[in-house]
Amino acid sequence: MPTLTIRAYAKLNLYLEVLGRRSDGFHRLETVFQSIALHDDIDLVHDRSGPPGIVMSCDDATIPVDASNLAWRAAAAFIAGREPSAGRLSMTLRKNIPHGAGLGGGSSDAAAVLRALDQVFPGWHDAASLQRMAATLGSDVPFFLVGGTALGEERGEVLTALPDIPPTAVTVLMPPARLPTPAVFAALTDSERGPRPGHAAGWWPQQIISGTWSSLLFNRLADPATRLCPAVGALLSHLRQCGLPYLMSGSGAACFVLGHCDPPPGVTAWHTSTITRTRASMSA
Repeated sequence: MPTLTIRAYAKLNLYLEVLGRRSDGFHRLETVFQSIALHDDIDLVHDRSGPPGIVMSCDDATIPVDASNLAWRAAAAFIAGREPSAGRLSMTLRKNIPHGAGLGGGSSDAAAVLRALDQVFPGWHDAASLQRMAATLGSDVPFFLVGGTALGEERGEVLTALPDIPPTAVTVLMPPARLPTPAVFAALTDSERGPRPGHAAGWWPQQIISGTWSSLLFNRLADPATRLCPAVGALLSHLRQCGLPYLMSGSGAACFVLGHCDPPPGVTAWHTSTITRTRASMSA
């Protein structure tokens, strides 16, 4: 049986503003997503004659390989109602993206599984239904179906494609800490939480086209993350001394700098690059 291998790329948040709390308890966001070359790999084997079911393994023993894993849940959502005809799906996840980092590793793995299964079972779902399915899995998952540079609004799942930023060298740095996203949002002060207005339509495309986007890096969650996790604050202080544009990604704890910056002791670093990928070209 052939093995389909697909890459699950990490993302950075080049900008993340909190515009207030929604009636459903989530926060309204305005964020700019950017996919980067750092990625996990997923091997998928489809056995049409095997007993129906999903089997998953991972090279990181700390990652669950059952229904609590977002990639497993993505596979289950894709084949829901058609399990007998789906046969047996065996997935092997090879992790490179750290978890608890704000780089979207779990969400990207889920989107990669949806993309892979869309190749295995063409026509089972159209693009719109895949986007809806992705949104039920997590706020970041719809972005990873398309990649590149995109504006995310509401919970982050309402996407607008943005002009590609130029290929940019990036150093991603991970301190010896993990930050759960709900805790970071809960740590927002009333003034940090908003409400506040977002930018007008067309504002971000103008910044990218004019080449000024790198001076606008901002993350509203950096201050609550720093209060919760001193390691993040120490890393941000180190990056400030590098003299290059830097930021925490998502809800942390990973940070990044545009360019090359050596990590302080105890911090893991990846020298990578930004990439622009369409859904059709994100397979390995």
